[in-house]
Amino acid sequence: MEDTNLSYFNLPLFWTVTVCGIFGAFIPFVIKMFLQVITRESEMEANLRRQACDLKAELGSISMVDEFAKYAKIKRKVMKVTDELTHQADLRSSYTLKVRFISTAALYAVMSCTVLFLLWNYRKTPVVVMPEDWLFPLSSLLSYPSDIPGGISLTSWLFISGTVGRTMASSLNF
Repeated sequence: MEDTNLSYFNLPLFWTVTVCGIFGAFIPFVIKMFLQVITRESEMEANLRRQACDLKAELGSISMVDEFAKYAKIKRKVMKVTDELTHQADLRSSYTLKVRFISTAALYAVMSCTVLFLLWNYRKTPVVVMPEDWLFPLSSLLSYPSDIPGGISLTSWLFISGTVGRTMASSLNF
């Protein structure tokens, strides 16, 4: 006679689906960290920023009324450095936007392909099987489409792990 109270985990499937569900919620955080690493301020921008601060300090020490020519010359230099700094910031911003779009699309595409592969190949395989009475009111809903009593299907577990991941990400303010 068969014991129907056996429980088991399909561990490789369980961990793959759990990681996919949780990682999907943290994709914006991963991209944000990636962009912070690759889009730092260049040395040229730092030099321009220092130069602008120095010129502004020098400009503040000169009397506009007494030394108008010198004041105007330094003011033009400040404007030129500020314009170059703005141009460099615009270039970096444009690059960051492109990289953010491409990396977001790539990560979501990989996640989608992984989930589609798992759903296609393991749609009828339960991730977890527990005694049926543990899941009593939701047993048939959680086991669909595998229809194994007490089982939690891949689809249900993917939904649960994704919901948990989104909750974790929102509570951590990502």
